Amino acid sequence: MLVLIIGASVVFGGLLGIAPKLEEIQAATTQREAVLAQNSKHEADLIVLKRDFAGIAELRSHLATLQTAVPVDAGIPEFLDELEVIARQNGIVLKSLTVSDAVAYQPAAQPAAGTDALADTGTAAAADASAASAQSSSLTPENYLAVSVSMSLAGAHSNLFDFVAGLQGGQRSIAISTLATDTGDGSVENEMTILGTIYVLVDAPSVTLPG
Repeated sequence: MLVLIIGASVVFGGLLGIAPKLEEIQAATTQREAVLAQNSKHEADLIVLKRDFAGIAELRSHLATLQTAVPVDAGIPEFLDELEVIARQNGIVLKSLTVSDAVAYQPAAQPAAGTDALADTGTAAAADASAASAQSSSLTPENYLAVSVSMSLAGAHSNLFDFVAGLQGGQRSIAISTLATDTGDGSVENEMTILGTIYVLVDAPSVTLPG
């Protein structure tokens, strides 16, 4: 009988000794699973970040291009440098450049419906599109300025129009409103006058263009 009691005591004692070990193992296993789950979440977040930033260099390059096209100041010296480069590339002489003071940008008003508006469908459609774009964006007279420029050039007739193409495809955005040139056959020097508008975005962070 004594032997049985001693044997039972040993067994129960062993079980009581094992129980804390099992709890430690279970706790360690739970902690390990939590750590693995957290690591998996971090890995998933890292994949998302890598995907989001994969095109960051391209976006920065595009932003720099836009900031050059419509800078935060008039940037007239840089604009003049660009004009001279385009002129040299096309064998044109830039005879004069006149720059007006910056004024608040005023979006074009939509034309009133009527006979005159319907007579020129293309012009009316272009005006409507321009007005709609201005109204749907956050460009305002407070953050968007217009600078009128006038330039006169001399060169071969075909070269003058090559200059215009280079100007329209240049770094600085310009809206040409008037272009006048004398008649030439391309072999003699002709003159051209260009009137246009360049723009200044003085508060870029506040602007959200329609997407």
